[in-house]
Amino acid sequence: MDKTQEQLEAELATIKAELETLKATHGEVLTKSQSRKSKIAELEAANTTLTSEVSALKDSLHQVTIDGPLKAMSESISSASELWLEQFSKSYRLEMKDGTLMILSATDGKPVIDKAGKVVPFERDSLAKFLTDGDDARAKAFRVLTITSRASGGSAANVTRKVAPSDSKPAIKFGLR
Repeated sequence: MDKTQEQLEAELATIKAELETLKATHGEVLTKSQSRKSKIAELEAANTTLTSEVSALKDSLHQVTIDGPLKAMSESISSASELWLEQFSKSYRLEMKDGTLMILSATDGKPVIDKAGKVVPFERDSLAKFLTDGDDARAKAFRVLTITSRASGGSAANVTRKVAPSDSKPAIKFGLR
C-alpha cells in the first residue's frame, strides 16, 4: 500500500486542480449570489412602490365609486349630512356589486331587505322610506335626520286676497310727524 513519490505528486496535483476549480466555482457562486441579492432588493423596492400605488388607486376608486355617491346622498337626504352618515355607517355600508351600488348590513355583509322582501336600492326615496319606517331607535333617529319630503308648496292653487278699499276706514294717526 505504499505509494510511490510519483503517485503522491500526481494525487497532490489532482487535488490542487480540484481545489482551484472549487475556488473558481465558489467565486462564481458568490458573484451570482451578490447579483441575485441586488436583484431581489430592486424587486422588493419595486414591489413596495407598486403596492403603495395600488393602495392609492384603490382609495381613489373607493372615493369615486362609494364615498362620493354616499356623501351626495347624505347631502340630498338630510340637512345634517355628517350626522346622517354617522348613523348610516353604524348599521350599513355601501359596496359596488356588478356595477351597481348596494346597501349591505354592517354586521353580516348581506344586502339590506325591506319589509316587502325586496333589496333596498340606493335611491333617495327608497332609502328614506326604508330608514324612517319602523318604531325602533334607529328609525326614530333617521326620522329626525332624514328629509322625507321635498315639497316646496309651489304647486298651491292661485289664491287672491281681497284688500279692503283704503277709504273704508281712516288710517290711525299717532301724531309722530
